[in-house]
Amino acid sequence: MSSLDVDQLVAGAKADRNRAVDFYKAVAMVAVAFGHWMAIAVFKDDEGSIVAKNALEFDYSLAWVTWALQVMPLFFLAGGFSSAVSLDSHNRKGGEPQDWVANRLRRMMVPTMILAYFWMVVLAVGGAAQVGELAFLGAAAGAIPLWFLANYTIDTAIAPITLPLFRRNPLVFFLGIGGAFTLFEVLGLAGVPLIHGINWVIGWLIFQILGFAWKDGLLPSRKALGFIAPAMWVITYLVVKVGPWRASMVNDGDATFNPTHPPSIALMLFGLAYCATAVFLAPSINTWLARSASSFKVVAILGGVGMSVYLWHFTAAVLAGIGLLLVDGLPTAEVGSFDWWVQKTPLIALSFVILLVVLKFVKRFELEGLLSDKAPYRGSMARVLVSAALLSGGVKLWTGGSPWKIVVGLALTTAVWHLDLKAKTSHLSAESAESGPLSSQLTAER
Repeated sequence: MSSLDVDQLVAGAKADRNRAVDFYKAVAMVAVAFGHWMAIAVFKDDEGSIVAKNALEFDYSLAWVTWALQVMPLFFLAGGFSSAVSLDSHNRKGGEPQDWVANRLRRMMVPTMILAYFWMVVLAVGGAAQVGELAFLGAAAGAIPLWFLANYTIDTAIAPITLPLFRRNPLVFFLGIGGAFTLFEVLGLAGVPLIHGINWVIGWLIFQILGFAWKDGLLPSRKALGFIAPAMWVITYLVVKVGPWRASMVNDGDATFNPTHPPSIALMLFGLAYCATAVFLAPSINTWLARSASSFKVVAILGGVGMSVYLWHFTAAVLAGIGLLLVDGLPTAEVGSFDWWVQKTPLIALSFVILLVVLKFVKRFELEGLLSDKAPYRGSMARVLVSAALLSGGVKLWTGGSPWKIVVGLALTTAVWHLDLKAKTSHLSAESAESGPLSSQLTAER
């Protein structure tokens, strides 16, 4: 994003713009990258093999740190707010729902496909160079953050359906999906196979619905939230302490009562506490960003590359790890120890530098995604929902870890993109990426 675009966006932002939504989206992407870099434990074992795991698998005392860095409920809350704003604008113009869904998916998938192409090339070259196992290990690690995209794709695709249903009777709708979530959670805990997986969709959808309610002014008053938020934090802590769920609010490699895979009651309570806190703080954040153009400019810059940061930060860490491996610079101390953190500092620093270099080349594709919403979709609402489901499934397989899942996931994701979702007019030249009318788009589209 050029400095001119950012300056225009800051100057042209309406007085009633909810700048806190922009802030929360930007913070969420940065927090995820930093959290993942902190959690990486990569080293050589006694046999000389490369080990890449979550630090929580070695030092579970770090689990409580995840309470500060698990920001996905916040992102889905902000996403729900943004979707409601965008849908209302689209509907006022008489737009078709399938066009809105396709355009939102394109915004996500244009930069995502660049990552897919990169890893497809790496796998091909790695196979030809007879280091395919190492290439697949890198591809699996690079795809770790993409579980979010698989879920966000579904919740975004059904927003034209869920938003009007919610508005017909907000309380009944929210209690209905909350009740369904609880039922599937109980059945899952009782040992009923597969059904618990439905909460992958419903759980994150609940936070999107909260975003709808926030946009429509249906959440409790700020004074009430001042009591509700701390109470929710206390309840969440007590539930985790006395209940069966693990304390970590991210996937820690242990499937036993994992709060996040799929979302659990523990994660729901945690997310509700996080969202209540965010909405309580939003007026203060709005005031701060309205008064400080320089601060809002930083938020706008982060917002313009946030998706790219999210997509590429783990790939940057993989490249950093390979670089340190070549110079024998990977940590050797016990994971979680003071020496380990000191030895890990170069990995975090190098990951940051590599990410900055990568962003220099890929940020224009995120801008292309932001500007690609001019092309109408070629099919019906039912068709775009099927494509969204296939796309979600492809991304989910891509994150599966095993070679066949990675290959099939990349192939399915690429096929859906090229055969159905890619718009013929979505290409953005380098010149227009730098000087095009981006500010008006970003002002209208959150």
